[in-house]
This record gives sequence, C-alpha cells and structure tokens, in this order.
Amino acid sequence: MKPKYIIGDIVEYDNKVMVVKEPRDGNHFDLSCPKEGLVYCFVGIDDIKPVNITPAILYGNGWEKGKYGSDFSLSEAFMGGDEDDEDNYTCFQLYYQNKKDGWVIDMRGEPLKFEIHYIHELQHIFFGLGINHEMEV
Repeated sequence: MKPKYIIGDIVEYDNKVMVVKEPRDGNHFDLSCPKEGLVYCFVGIDDIKPVNITPAILYGNGWEKGKYGSDFSLSEAFMGGDEDDEDNYTCFQLYYQNKKDGWVIDMRGEPLKFEIHYIHELQHIFFGLGINHEMEV
C-alpha cells in the first residue's frame, strides 16, 4: 500500500529530509528542503521515503523520555480554545514495541493508534485531532 502524504509531512527524498509542500496528481508532490532552501517539483511518490520515528526526533520536538526507556511523553499539547483553560491541554505517550509493531500512541492513557512507524503517521494523528504540533527533523 502506498503511503498517503499531506502538506507539511516530513519525508526523505534524494537522501535529504524534506517537507511536502503541495500534492500534485496523487502520485507526485512538490517538496521543499528546509536546510537547503530548495524546492523540488513534481517528485514521484515512489521516490519519496518515509522518515522513521527515532528518540532523537522525539527529543527535538519536545517529547520527554519516560521512566521505562522505551516510552516518551508530550505533555500540555494545546487542543484549541482558551489558552488559559487547563482543560484545553492534553498529554500523549508513545511506547516502542518492536521493529515489526513500531510505536503505540496513547492520549491521556487511552490507546489511539497502534503500529506507528513514521513521522508522517504521527503528524496525521495530530492533524486529525486538530492539534498544531509541527514536527522538525
């Protein structure tokens, strides 16, 4: 099954970390390389690779290591509304299972999704929940 990418997804192309800027016809995308300031136009989906979730990427995006070593938490993720209202914030936990099963994400202790392997999958979960948590690699 081909991965599905949306605007803002972090991917790899030509051994560079890229961001999806614009979907074209479902099989091609425009990508930008933030480090180089370049834009690559009409890149085929077969040439794009997903970026694995790693502890280094999680640390760089505000996740904290948990007490078990293979778990990470993101506390106080803003869900929208009044920024002064504590109820408008939530927390997430990621648990690494193994290479085959990947990561599990929980929100407030309740499982949301199993078998997450790539950054863009994590981005899609936040997008679907209406949470603006831009990821960087």
